[in-house]
Amino acid sequence: MSEAADPPQGPAGLVRSWLRVVAATAYVPRSTGEVEELLRSMLRRLTDALAAEPFDAAAGARVGELMVEGALTGESTLERSLSVLADGLADAGYPGRAVARLLAAVSAGYAAALRKRTLAQQENMKLALLTAKQRAERDRRATETRFREVFTASAVGIAITDLDGRFVETNPALAAILGHTQEELRHRALAEFLADDEAGELPLGEADRRQLVRPNGDAVWVFLTTSVLRDDGGHPRYRVTMVQDLSELMLLGNQLSHQNLHDALTGVSNRLHFESRLEAVHGQAPLERPLTLLCLDLDAFSMVNTTHGHAAGDRLLKEVANRLTAVVAGEQEAVVARIGGDEFAILVRHDDEPPALSTIIDAVHAELAEPSYDGRIGLAVSATVGAVRCHPAEMSSREMFRAADAALRQARQTGGRQWAEFDAGVDRAARVVGQTATALPAAWEMGELAVRYLPVVRLSDRAVVRVRALAHDPAADALDGAGVDKTTELAELTGLSAALGPWLLAKSTEQVPVWRALFANTADPDEAVHRVLLSPLQSADADLSHTITCAVQDAGIPAGLLEIALDTATVLTGHGDARDNLRTLSDIGVVTALHGFAGGPREIALAERFGVHTVLLADPFEGWRPDWLPRESAPVRAMLTTLECLETVGASVGVLGVRDHAEAGWWADLGVRTAEGPAFGGPGDADDILAGTRPTAN
Repeated sequence: MSEAADPPQGPAGLVRSWLRVVAATAYVPRSTGEVEELLRSMLRRLTDALAAEPFDAAAGARVGELMVEGALTGESTLERSLSVLADGLADAGYPGRAVARLLAAVSAGYAAALRKRTLAQQENMKLALLTAKQRAERDRRATETRFREVFTASAVGIAITDLDGRFVETNPALAAILGHTQEELRHRALAEFLADDEAGELPLGEADRRQLVRPNGDAVWVFLTTSVLRDDGGHPRYRVTMVQDLSELMLLGNQLSHQNLHDALTGVSNRLHFESRLEAVHGQAPLERPLTLLCLDLDAFSMVNTTHGHAAGDRLLKEVANRLTAVVAGEQEAVVARIGGDEFAILVRHDDEPPALSTIIDAVHAELAEPSYDGRIGLAVSATVGAVRCHPAEMSSREMFRAADAALRQARQTGGRQWAEFDAGVDRAARVVGQTATALPAAWEMGELAVRYLPVVRLSDRAVVRVRALAHDPAADALDGAGVDKTTELAELTGLSAALGPWLLAKSTEQVPVWRALFANTADPDEAVHRVLLSPLQSADADLSHTITCAVQDAGIPAGLLEIALDTATVLTGHGDARDNLRTLSDIGVVTALHGFAGGPREIALAERFGVHTVLLADPFEGWRPDWLPRESAPVRAMLTTLECLETVGASVGVLGVRDHAEAGWWADLGVRTAEGPAFGGPGDADDILAGTRPTAN
């Protein structure tokens, strides 16, 4: 036996021998178990046929077919399988003649099945080739159709030329770009339409920006992209050039550029363009020639919008731009720009002796003063102007712009239709204040602000009876003329005071129980021991009464221990909720006060109307020491009259900023009840107040 050293014993051994032959001679895409089961079933067919009476070799043919169907078709699989089967079946005792006939039938069935499968594969291959050919033909026709549709309908010009550059075929878009019909372009060259200075070989595979000339002489900018079509041998046959008309794109680019650099409403330069022009003019101007820069802010322009509507306001802005342009129309180089909602700027470069600033600004005022009529309505506005004039070496362009804006801010402080020339000294001081004010929110966020307390004394015996709480920023101490309220004044400039007020009230009220115990032996029963002066924004805050109610509840104290002083001018003008706040605070039991009190009839009437408990005077003599003034002087007599009037309305009087004890004695002689200021100590923390008021041993 050739396939195994030990003869197989029984059907299981024969199946294993057959399985080894299959594994060695054929690749079968099945698991070993599946192949073994197939072999077992085929062996069963063979043994059943050998045992049947009468004998029928047809089962052998079926086994041969099953071998082909099961992919047992290796190069020597049949031969070696028959060898194993012959030995195994003979050893099992089956007649040799029957075994030979049966295995011959296996070979015949195997050959027939293999031939049938080969024919089927050949037929499938022919069918696949035919299908592929038909599909390729359909794809070719579809591709040609799509190309023709794209070629004809494309908005981009397409030219197919020979290697000499002459048109073989053109599409309608190219004919329109060149201003010719497709028939007129036949056999002509694209190079004929290039501008004289655009001649030259077109680069392959790269977009090239060129200028073409139409028959009427018009020039058109295009992008040209050229590629090569090759034949089956790879040799160049044609050139294909894509021609994209850039006319609309360039027009759109010019429009966008103009929109980016000019104000959409008025048509004059916008801020970005103005800054660019300022830098260019500044850099090109002769060093000996001055430049003039004006920044203008229209006065009360918002009133036009709210009264007549934004359409009327827009018409007026256009008219203002036109008139400002007319003012500088005679200058060799001038730029007018709208740099904000109702802000404009004018730059003038002077080649000759410049006119006085007042002359230019008077011309601006004169132009703007003439009403502009729309139907029956004639509208005009005035302008506040900041001006700077300098030589290019004196300031950079950026410094000039900032200087004119700083002068504008200075002019605004004096009212409408005013103007101011840049003053370096004033600007330097304003910048220091501005830097400190704008840094205040960050200082508050970082916890750098603190609550400080100022002692308030009763003038009759100089006893400390309460304290005044105030916010303190250490950076404010460095400012010139910084007073105890400088931090609040800086916060008022930026609007931070509206948020700073609730913080100060909540934080400082926590100490009220301490002050109540400290002043128990000096203050009158149920007298306020804690004073807070509110800024104008804080006085008008709609949430003020709620803030104070929460602070009182959190501290667990009677409301009468608080003395809250509102800004007199804010209450007098009825700004915001100031009057409601004064009334509501009185209703909840807070001791109400007015600070910044000047003593006029309206203010006294205000104190009487709202039942104000305390009136606080702050430097009523504008820096003069009252104790140095004669008793019969007009200011002193006016003060005496004011104090008498306040006494009749039941208001207690306090004074702020008392410098020394001599001045304190003068106020005490007039019947003023309380005072605070340098005479009694500066601001400190709670421990400083405790140390300053604690009795000392003899």
